[in-house]
Amino acid sequence: MTQVKRPAVITCARPGCGKQKAVGKSGPIPTYCSAECRAKLSAERAKSDGRYEAELARLRQRSAERRESQAKPCRYCTTPMTNPRRLQCGAPKCKLRYYADTQAERSRAIKEATGQWPHRQYAKQQREYDKRRRAEQGHWRVRYPETAALSDARRRLLKEQARTADAFAPIVIHTRDNWTCQLCQLPIDPDVGWPHPMSPSVDHIIPLSRGGTHSMGNVQSAHLGCNSRKRDKVNEAS
Repeated sequence: MTQVKRPAVITCARPGCGKQKAVGKSGPIPTYCSAECRAKLSAERAKSDGRYEAELARLRQRSAERRESQAKPCRYCTTPMTNPRRLQCGAPKCKLRYYADTQAERSRAIKEATGQWPHRQYAKQQREYDKRRRAEQGHWRVRYPETAALSDARRRLLKEQARTADAFAPIVIHTRDNWTCQLCQLPIDPDVGWPHPMSPSVDHIIPLSRGGTHSMGNVQSAHLGCNSRKRDKVNEAS
């Protein structure tokens, strides 16, 4: 029996490769330079004879059938959803309703755990932070006296330009409105002093910066905090 001479080096059989590989002293003689070349040649042959496209079409058909069998309706608009993991179909209205429901569930969970709604907790924390910040830094008028002076001068000028009647005292407005804030409809305590947010102040229904007049018909009682939050927005008297 003739013994085949074992080559020391082989050339990869994949067309276009041409790389050489050293052959060991034992074991089968390799045909390709690497497993990657063997896999690429197998894929090229599968594509050339149509086996690749046929298998791809079969897998796509199987995936489509599986999605159809697992389809479920959207909980908001009943649109069929082929992805079983989805909780809503993805339409803008369904997204908004889903986010609202999720937030409501979280709020209820916090309410059950702590006994208080989260927005009330956040409001309380914000109030405590504001009080602590005011105590640490002081009022902005004290910190920036030049800015406060310019603001007061501008407001005095606007008042003089918008005055259409005789001057009036703030207590006249508070007495007329029965010491009730016309923005939040809560009572005003005359003993609370400035700059407390619940201290009394006079609000212009149509702001002076928007052409409002400094007259009895265009002013109303308000808490200082409510007046500050309103800023230069137009508010009709209640």
